[in-house]
Amino acid sequence: MRPDRVVLVLHRPSSADNIGAAARAMKNFGLSRLAIVAPPSWSGPARSGGAATGREDVLARARVLARRASDLLDAAEIAPDARAALAGATWVCGTTSRALEGRPRLTPRELAAEVARRSEAGPVAVLFGEERRGLSDEELELCQAACTIPTSPAYDSMNLAQAVAVLSYELSQAASAPLAAPPPAEPARHATVEALFGRLEALLSATGYLNPQNPTQILADLRRLLARAEPTQREVELLAAAVKSVERRLRAP
Repeated sequence: MRPDRVVLVLHRPSSADNIGAAARAMKNFGLSRLAIVAPPSWSGPARSGGAATGREDVLARARVLARRASDLLDAAEIAPDARAALAGATWVCGTTSRALEGRPRLTPRELAAEVARRSEAGPVAVLFGEERRGLSDEELELCQAACTIPTSPAYDSMNLAQAVAVLSYELSQAASAPLAAPPPAEPARHATVEALFGRLEALLSATGYLNPQNPTQILADLRRLLARAEPTQREVELLAAAVKSVERRLRAP
């Protein structure tokens, strides 16, 4: 496994303690790349008052719990939304208790093995939802797979930092396991796939192909089809170029 190509993404975390504990767990198990999708509260003033922003205040409190893992917080990428945080990834797995239609549902150990294999070819990301509601349908559409941590039915809600610790441990174990065959060279980057679907949605809307009452359903099905195909970066670029060519022809007099 290439730990330098594995990024754990916290989507709009609300607790400074969870952020600090997550960084600490990552460092315990040899992971160093952390990204945080900033919650809206980070753009305002600190709740405790003073000159600090909400972001500065939360990260300062997170560093206290992170202790010697505070360097992960200093180096963390802060993104405005999930798409921006995942832009450089070639494969994304979301953590959720739900099954995702048309996409594999992995155990933590299966996720770790998949990350180990795919990180040999390019950056991969594991996306964690916010504490109170997890990941939304829209955020899960950005994922090629889902991972569920088995818990007791009597209390199936797991703390964010604990979930990070469980998956970080499994990832550390997979790093020393025999490596399966890597995926094709230069897998498609998340940003390129998103750019393709942005163009495709505009084109299919303009031609009347999409149902205006529910335009996302067909696009979601197409996303799953593309995810199963596991295209390379060049193949997605070719598809985007083909869509662009059709757009030009439609605009021509």
